[in-house]
Amino acid sequence: MKIITAPHPTLRQKAKEISVFDKKFFVFLEQLAKTLVEKEQPSGVGLAAPQVNKSLQVFAAILGAENQASQKPKIEFFINPVITKTSKKKIKGLANGEDRFEGCLSIPLLYGPVARYEWIEVQYQSIFYHDLLEKKTTLKNKKLRFSDFDARVIQHEYDHLQGVLFTDHLLQSNSPVYLEEDGQWVEVKNKREILSLL
Repeated sequence: MKIITAPHPTLRQKAKEISVFDKKFFVFLEQLAKTLVEKEQPSGVGLAAPQVNKSLQVFAAILGAENQASQKPKIEFFINPVITKTSKKKIKGLANGEDRFEGCLSIPLLYGPVARYEWIEVQYQSIFYHDLLEKKTTLKNKKLRFSDFDARVIQHEYDHLQGVLFTDHLLQSNSPVYLEEDGQWVEVKNKREILSLL
């Protein structure tokens, strides 16, 4: 699957709720997960349907530090997600105070510090295969709390379903924007001009 980049119009649409859960949809989820896992330079930990030009309320995420470092990571699908509760506090990096710039597979090369809720509660549907031989797929409803980096990943992908890009937050808060060049962060001087094109 091809990952589209800004300013593609699909990235600015509010995605449609999913009501048909047929074989075609489950095949799409498998392809979405495969695209996320196989993406390199840069690699990612989340991929939303709008990023592959499908305006649907679903994203795939690789959560947990150990899982993110795995050669065969477990993928969590968030179908029709709703953030039901958030922390009062927002943080720009990790809970331990470490800086962590956000980037996006649909906006390659640009990075920046985005203030996100420290923890969130999400209600969503997910899938699991309960019979590997027949590969029967069933849906399950979930309501979970996520914190720190996992919460950041989910908020970033959730934004994609609303037609919002992480650069919108940078523009709104007048935060610095960086390019990565030879392993160094280089601040973008004409950021307003560049971000307004997205």
